[in-house]
Amino acid sequence: MENCTIYSHDVNMDKVLTVLQSHFDQSAIKVNGTAEQWESVVVTTGKKLWKPGQTLTLRYRQRTVPGYQLPPSGEAIAENLRGMYNYVAGIQAANTGLQELLLAKIATINTELTLIADPAFTAQHAAVIMQLAKEMDAFLFSGNNGVFKTETQGFWDQQGDLLLDTTGASTAATLTVNIASAYFDDHAAVNTPAPDATARKARSEAQLKAMEVKTNRFLPVVTNEATVVIRSAREIAERLVVLSAVNSVAFNHFSGAEITTYLQKNNLWELTTPKEKIFLEHPKEADKMRETWKCEGIWVLLWALKKLSAIGAMDALANLDMIAAEDYPFRGLEGNPAAYIAAAGDMRSSAEILDANDLYYRADWACVDARIKGTGIEVLHPGIVYERHYALNWLISYHEQPWDEVSCDT
Repeated sequence: MENCTIYSHDVNMDKVLTVLQSHFDQSAIKVNGTAEQWESVVVTTGKKLWKPGQTLTLRYRQRTVPGYQLPPSGEAIAENLRGMYNYVAGIQAANTGLQELLLAKIATINTELTLIADPAFTAQHAAVIMQLAKEMDAFLFSGNNGVFKTETQGFWDQQGDLLLDTTGASTAATLTVNIASAYFDDHAAVNTPAPDATARKARSEAQLKAMEVKTNRFLPVVTNEATVVIRSAREIAERLVVLSAVNSVAFNHFSGAEITTYLQKNNLWELTTPKEKIFLEHPKEADKMRETWKCEGIWVLLWALKKLSAIGAMDALANLDMIAAEDYPFRGLEGNPAAYIAAAGDMRSSAEILDANDLYYRADWACVDARIKGTGIEVLHPGIVYERHYALNWLISYHEQPWDEVSCDT
C-alpha cells in the first residue's frame, strides 16, 4: 500500500471527480456521497475473476473557514498545518528562499487530499495525481512510492520537482504562491500583524539570541495590545487563591479533604476546575508531583499582580517562600481569601504581559525543538518554561480557554 497527500488552497472538490473521469471509465469510480460534497472516492482498475485489481482511494478534509493564514483554531486540519509549518521551518534548508516560499504556501492551504493506492501507485495513478496537483495549484507530500522515487520523505511541486526533503535538499527552482482575491480582500486587514506585535517578536528573538537560544523566525506574532483580552485583577486573584490552596496539598501541608472544605466554605468551589476537584478527591503521589509544578503558574500570576518585580531566569525554579506573607494568596485554613481577592487591583500592563508571553512562546518552541533533537539548552529549563507559558497564555485569554484546557502551541 502506498500513499501521498495533496495540499491546496482550492476548496472546489468537483474538479477532483472531473479529473478522475478523464482518466477512468465511470464504472470504475465509486463515489461515497454526492458529486458536490463527496466523502470518499474509490477507483478500481484491472479487476478480474482471479485478480482483485488496483484501487485508488481518495479522501479529503478542509478548513471550516478558508483563508490564507493559519491562526490557532483548534481545528484538526489547521493544527496539522501549523505543525507542518513549524516542521518545515525547523529544517536546515540548502535553499532558504525556496523554504520561505513553501512556508508561505503552507499558510494558504485549505484542503488536504489524501490518496491511497492498494497495492501500489500505477503509472495511471501517477498521471492523475500530477494533474490534480496542477488543477488545484497544489504541492504534494510523499515518500518513496510509484510516483516519487526518493530515499526520504519530502514536499514536491506540480512538476514533480523536490521543494524540500527532510535533509534540507531541493531540486525545484521556485514556487508560486497564489491567494484567491476573495480571501485576501476579506481578511487582509484583519490578518496583517500589528506594529506592536511585530516589534515584540523582534525583541524576544533578540533577547533569546543574546542567551544563545535558537529562534524560529517563521513563528508568527502573538496577539497585539489592541485586541488582547487580559484577565482581570479579580479573576487572577481568584485563580491564585485556588491554585495556591490546591498546591498546598501537593506539598503535603494539608489533605485534599481539608482544602475541599476550605474552598467550599469560602465560596471558591465553583472556581475550582474539574481537574483540581479530581485531584483533591484522590491526591495520589504521582499527581502531587505534577501539581507541584503549578508553583510556576502561581509565580507568574503573582508577577502579573505586581507581587514580584520580575519573573526571573528561565532556568530558576519559582521560590514561593520569598513572597511576603501578606502578598501570598493562601494563608492557611483560617485565612480570609475574600480580603485578598477584594484587594487585588494593581496589575501589569497589557504590553508587559504580552512581552512575557511572546518571549516564553518562543522559548517554549526552542525547548520542544531541543527535545525532538535530543539536545539540551543550558539557560532554559523545559518544565519551567512550559508552566510559565501556560499561565501567560491563560492571562491573555488564549483561545478563551479555561485553566484546565490551556494549550501551549509552538
